[in-house]
Parts: sequence; C-alpha cells; structure tokens
Amino acid sequence: MLNITACGYLAADPRNNVVGDNEVTNFLLLVNKKIKDREIVTAVDCSVWGRRAVVAAQYLSKGCQITVSGQAHTETYERKDGGVGCKLVLRVDDFTLPVRPKEAEHAPEEEGMPF
Repeated sequence: MLNITACGYLAADPRNNVVGDNEVTNFLLLVNKKIKDREIVTAVDCSVWGRRAVVAAQYLSKGCQITVSGQAHTETYERKDGGVGCKLVLRVDDFTLPVRPKEAEHAPEEEGMPF
C-alpha cells in the first residue's frame, strides 16, 4: 500500500458524480517542486468518496491550495499522440479546506449590520 500526503493547487473546479449509492468528487491537484532553477509539476488525479465528496464539491474550486492524503497507485493511459503515459491516482482519505481570504474573514455580514 502506498500512502501519500501532497500539497498543491486545484487545476480546475471539482466534478461531482454519483456511482451506485455513493457520491464521488474528482479533481486534479498540481504539486510544484523547484529544483535549482527548474520547476517540476506533478499532477495527482484525486477522488473523494462518500460524505467528504459532498464537502469537497461544495468548498473546493479551481486555484485553491489544499493538502490531501490517502492511498495512491499509478495507472497507464494512451496519450493523444499515441504514446503511453503514466499518472498518479489518489483515493483521498483526508483533505484540508482552502484558507479563506483575510477580507472575507473580517467582512461584516449583511444581515443585522446597520449601514
């Protein structure tokens, strides 16, 4: 079993689906690493199942920085050019919610605030 923890940014808005009786939310996490003057980006194909899938679909969006952990494996696929590619697939057990911007944390709520 391969357990990993990764921190990165969502490449696109998550996609939420129902498989049988279970909800699943899928998203692509881009993890950046800088080595000397070169940047390496690793794409992690993530899936969140069950009740957490609903939370992921509700709170995650393109560009969010999150940390995920779970069980990983690799899969091969055929690229558009006909070559064989390999991707890292992660079944997410746990994830962080994105940090809210400072302005949103201190902004007054519309309801009950006299203006």
